[in-house]
Amino acid sequence: MKSNGKARVLLVKHWMECHDRGVKSVVASLRDAGFEVVYIVYMRPEEVVASALEEDVDVIGMSFSTGAYDAHVPEVMKLLKEKGMEDVMVLVGGLIPDEDVDWLKKEGIREIFGAGSDLNQLIELVGTAARK
Repeated sequence: MKSNGKARVLLVKHWMECHDRGVKSVVASLRDAGFEVVYIVYMRPEEVVASALEEDVDVIGMSFSTGAYDAHVPEVMKLLKEKGMEDVMVLVGGLIPDEDVDWLKKEGIREIFGAGSDLNQLIELVGTAARK
């Protein structure tokens, strides 16, 4: 957590996904709201968790423009548990079909933000994540 008490956020995008306009907009919005944001492009879920651990983040936001979330989300959640990082809030954004929302939440995803989501809602939720 930053010294100002605001949550630290890791936003990630898979290297095979070239559509990054949305996630870059989220990076800018969260930074403008005062959060410290780290943005990485990753290859494997292990890199997401290693970065989250190294950066001591409170929130991980994973952006998907393909169906890769069905393989990546369970692996990230498993690795977070193995590392004792269950307190990290995990969010998913991008092109997520409505029929997958319940499954993602059962996997441990706190919230899903699709195209056109309210950025103020995201900022408010991230604001609740600063560790006590």
